[in-house]
Amino acid sequence: MSRKKERKGSDNKEKLNSVKPEVKAGVDDKEKGLYLIQIEFLNEELERFQIKCDKLEKQNQILICQYSTLDTEKKDITEYLKHSLSEKDKELDEVLEQLEVERLASIQEKHSLQLEHSRLRQELQARVDKLTEKNAALGVCNLGLQSSMWLFGPSTAALNNSVEKLADLEEFQRQKDDLMTNMESLEKQLERQKKERKEEIHSLEMKALLEKRRLEKEMESEVAAMSEKVQHLVDQRLPETTRSVLQENTELKTRFSQLSEVAKSLLEENTALREHKRQLSIDTDILEQMVRETSRISCVRKKKVQQLTGELQQLQEDITEKQQHLEQLETEHARVLAEMEALRLDRASLSAEWSRNRLERNQLEVKLKEERRRRNRMKSIMQDAANSLRQALKEAPTEQQDEDSVPRWRQLLQNLQELLDRQTLSRSSAEGVSDLQKSDPAPTR
Repeated sequence: MSRKKERKGSDNKEKLNSVKPEVKAGVDDKEKGLYLIQIEFLNEELERFQIKCDKLEKQNQILICQYSTLDTEKKDITEYLKHSLSEKDKELDEVLEQLEVERLASIQEKHSLQLEHSRLRQELQARVDKLTEKNAALGVCNLGLQSSMWLFGPSTAALNNSVEKLADLEEFQRQKDDLMTNMESLEKQLERQKKERKEEIHSLEMKALLEKRRLEKEMESEVAAMSEKVQHLVDQRLPETTRSVLQENTELKTRFSQLSEVAKSLLEENTALREHKRQLSIDTDILEQMVRETSRISCVRKKKVQQLTGELQQLQEDITEKQQHLEQLETEHARVLAEMEALRLDRASLSAEWSRNRLERNQLEVKLKEERRRRNRMKSIMQDAANSLRQALKEAPTEQQDEDSVPRWRQLLQNLQELLDRQTLSRSSAEGVSDLQKSDPAPTR
């Protein structure tokens, strides 16, 4: 088409000097119509590019609004997480303080139990030594003391029972030490988890802050670059086109008489307009590419926002899991307290059992004293019987003695029989008492 116009222009140049003024006027009207058509086309192009520019401005405003909304949501979520984490830290500190108080109380109770345990062990050892000495002393006595030795059977059983209770108390102490060890390990685990959670929160905050700053810088740079490019295109390209069109109109008005020069300038301007159109198409492609790049960046940012949302949800799940673990630890702590309360009750029952054993020991000591008195009385009775027998043997009547001494000898034998009867009665009463003692300890135990 440009060749045709050039050929037409050359033909017009050849016919300039030969045509009449009427023909020149017709040619001028055609050229003027052509210029008007080109001006309308350029105005349409300008309107179309202005519409595209407005669309890009609207998209830019939408992206800026979306970014501000996402930034606000991110700030709100971060503040909420910080607030919830601070509350969890406060609750954790309170639980740790309670655990520390309970640990100190358990240490004091452990110390008191150790003192009580050592005291009970010393008392039981002294009691065992004392009973061993008594048993050795009573082992060399006669047959009458065997019954009193038999009376020590319940005391030995009570001693064995006390030893078993002492072993149970040692087992209780060992279990308590195990519970204290478990409690210390749980406290260490809580402290370690607290430090790990603080480090994770700090790292997440730093990552979120760096990501936020990077996104802000990228968005600011991209918005600034896009604004500069659009402003440059608006300020440089479109006003230049307008100035060229106005200049062409001025030249058409001022140089209407010089058709040859006007045709040449129009050809040059036509070429410039084509170049300008090509440049505008290139700029349009660049703008479209920028729009696509902006859309891609927007999609990438949406994906990043979704990723951050997923990370926040994961963090909330971790916090929920930590809270459940803390509730489990509180339940375990309550169970340990219940077990310690049960152990305190067992200790009280052991103390009551020990008091009852000491009462039985006192009763046995009283019975032992009574048995000793009875044995001394039996010894005196047997000694009196032996003296009576010796006296009777000395004063026994012979054939040479007269019959007057027989009544006296009979009197001595009667006295001896009375002594023996009293001994028999005392022995039978002792056996009855021992039978009663055999039947009494069973319900006492």
